[in-house]
Amino acid sequence: MRGFILKAMRRVMIGLLAMLCGVQVVHAERLDAIAGVVNGEVITCYEVTTAMQGLKGQLGQDGAAIPSETVLYERALDSRIVRMLQRHEAENLGIRITSEEVDAAMADVEKRNNLQPGQLSEVLAAQGIDVEVYRDTLKDRILNGRLVNAAVRSKLSVSDEAKREYYRKHLKNPKPVREVRTAQMFIALPADADAATVEYKREEADLYYQRFKDGEDFTKVVTLESDAPNANEGGDMGWVSQGGVKGAFTQIFEIPVGGITPPIRSAGGFHIVKVVDERVRTPENLKPYEEVRARHILLKVPESSNLSAQVKIRQRAEKIAQEMQGTSDEAFAVRAKELSQGPSAARGGDLGWFKRGQMVPAFDDAVFNMQAGATSGVVETQFGLHIIRLVEKRRVEPNAYEAHQAGIEQLLLETEMQQEVPRWMNGLKAKAKIEKKKCHL
Repeated sequence: MRGFILKAMRRVMIGLLAMLCGVQVVHAERLDAIAGVVNGEVITCYEVTTAMQGLKGQLGQDGAAIPSETVLYERALDSRIVRMLQRHEAENLGIRITSEEVDAAMADVEKRNNLQPGQLSEVLAAQGIDVEVYRDTLKDRILNGRLVNAAVRSKLSVSDEAKREYYRKHLKNPKPVREVRTAQMFIALPADADAATVEYKREEADLYYQRFKDGEDFTKVVTLESDAPNANEGGDMGWVSQGGVKGAFTQIFEIPVGGITPPIRSAGGFHIVKVVDERVRTPENLKPYEEVRARHILLKVPESSNLSAQVKIRQRAEKIAQEMQGTSDEAFAVRAKELSQGPSAARGGDLGWFKRGQMVPAFDDAVFNMQAGATSGVVETQFGLHIIRLVEKRRVEPNAYEAHQAGIEQLLLETEMQQEVPRWMNGLKAKAKIEKKKCHL
């Protein structure tokens, strides 16, 4: 029975592990030669050969023919350069990921794959994957997500008019709609590209388009040659519904599964989009539900804290909670800006509107049992100690604009992000000092 369970878990995890950059353990002597230098920081040949093994394993899972060592080396080195540039930019912006956040991500992986707490380590060991390497990969994914939000997404905005227009066109009168899952081949343009460079890149995009029309494997080419940050994931762009793309990109809804678009020009470069899958989303018969808007003050408890330090942090949290009882919302917001150690501090601790299930259970249990205008005692979660202020409650009809507002904003922002993230990444490369060297493979 134990062997059967491990085999089942192994099948469940294969897709996830591939998504996480095909991490593999390389049983090899450490190579200290230099493969590249990014802004004065070294990338070793060991790091690149490790990335090559991961890339080779990922392509093997996709059933694609394995390309030459030279091609694998170039893509692996490029991926390490991108990773280092992202880490440097995260440091510049003061973005850090704690061990507690990685623990929470590991727990989420277990939950989504129906594994018991702590069972993920067993599955990884059965796959020959080092837990610490896996944790490091998870940490990078969390870091990159947070970095993109800070560097790109935070600079984008969607007007209320645009959200309401989307609602009127696509959601006000629910009906079955076709959604498509897409992947892209991206050929980047330099930020200051002149007419000759644009034409050269256009011809390059046309050549890729012809290669795909001639039957060359899309995922393999994207993985090895695309300029998009998610190239190692086969260029996956996720599911898209009507209204989720604009301009020439709307032609994807006229293409059958397996079809590709001709090169599409954007501000950042040229895109060739493949329709990977399709589904019909049928409107659900949903019931009204409750939403709350809350603020919080978060005090973090560092992993390295000894018992005495932990007691002091809790005592401080309890004092703050006591002081906040009976205060106004404005007063709570001022204190949150001063004291909170969470990302919402600049907004006065405002977490916006959310429904049950969007926060961790302990937070949910506390806030949904409060009355509007009330302030909680100390609530402990894996993120630290919270003092919560319930600002408002409301009942939401499932087909009302308010029920869809957050989702519409997310979708329209993602539409903008598809073009802005590659441009941002190209900007990081353009500003960086990058040296590439050769390793003896």
